[in-house]
Amino acid sequence: MGAPDVTLTDYGLALECAICAAFLGLAPTYRKGLRNAAVCFFAFLGASAAAGGTVHGFYPDEQSPEGRLLWLMTLQLVGLAGFSAWILGASMLSSGRATRWLAFPSFVAVGCYSVVVLLITQEYWITMTVSLPAALLLLFGFCHAFRRSRQLFLLLGASGLVLTFVAAFIQLTRVSIHPVYFDHNAFYHGVQAVAMALIFLGSRYLVGSARETDDLRQVCGYGVQPLALPVPLGRPARQPVILPPPT
Repeated sequence: MGAPDVTLTDYGLALECAICAAFLGLAPTYRKGLRNAAVCFFAFLGASAAAGGTVHGFYPDEQSPEGRLLWLMTLQLVGLAGFSAWILGASMLSSGRATRWLAFPSFVAVGCYSVVVLLITQEYWITMTVSLPAALLLLFGFCHAFRRSRQLFLLLGASGLVLTFVAAFIQLTRVSIHPVYFDHNAFYHGVQAVAMALIFLGSRYLVGSARETDDLRQVCGYGVQPLALPVPLGRPARQPVILPPPT
């Protein structure tokens, strides 16, 4: 096995994401679109980590047919994870037709991303073009929901998104704990694992709060109607008319 630190941390991240996806998939909710987006996010991210770990550990030569295929699969799965995160953020900020309009740019983005990966470049930095906008939208969704409800789990979800930016910085700048036994890729996976746990807690709270549609509207802040005052039945009583005294 080549690069055991990177391979094992990749596989550990894949296992964590699989567990998160399973727990979310079993959660009861009235908004299945929200739950399905969260499940797909963790499932695609976990699959990309498993494929990436296999490349690092067993097919380090990306020019070999197997290594090239697995690496392309890794990049495409990361794109699908970003797409799912965008849909999740859109579902948090809106509902119904508004969600579809807010999610529409993600279809264009992931389509262009897939073409670029297949035909132009397979460098890992290209994943930022689809994952960064999705992460920002999801972060805004968690912050918006926390501002309205002040629930700690939503703050944890937002913190997890911020931690993913820290992880990306670690990988881009090649910050490592040890250059041989725990390099920048392994460190990146470790920080990502903590971030995914926090995002799972926030997502699980949202999915659980969607058992009652009105509760989710109050948390996320869309579709909340002002309280209507009761209108009395019947005609209102007429007030007597007071005439001025004669002069």
